[in-house]
Amino acid sequence: MFPQLITTPGLGRFVNAVDQERQAQLVKWGEQHHPNGTATNTYIKQAVTARADCQIDSTQPSGPRWSLILLEEVYEALAETDLVKLRAELIQVAAVCAAWVRDIDTRPHPMTCGHCGKPIPTGTGLNTWHGPVPLPGQPECTVPRYHLGLEYPECRKAGGATA
Repeated sequence: MFPQLITTPGLGRFVNAVDQERQAQLVKWGEQHHPNGTATNTYIKQAVTARADCQIDSTQPSGPRWSLILLEEVYEALAETDLVKLRAELIQVAAVCAAWVRDIDTRPHPMTCGHCGKPIPTGTGLNTWHGPVPLPGQPECTVPRYHLGLEYPECRKAGGATA
């Protein structure tokens, strides 16, 4: 391995997560070689549609949705025949994924119970939830939280609360 200087906020965490997933894939499947399967008429049409959908969505007050941005990049890659351009499109797919993951990682915790899925009440001075402390570098939004109230005995138990 060689030292990397990654300066984009959140990108190091993303690269490490992708590397861990790739290692798991290599263990499970080994090194793989498959045909590209790109540039079918269906993919070309879907690329045109995805590009148009993303353009329309970008005019909305909230801006374009991550799902449409990613689909546009994926279908552009799938519509490509030139290997250099295909590679560039796949890098764009990865970059959009990195940006989307960074957005998720920097959002406030959703404050839903990891056991029952119901919202956890919040407010100043309220101790309404419990759960594990995030590991160093772990996004807070990925750590489960559980209802702490006595009216939620199963949630308390699922989260390991005592008393």
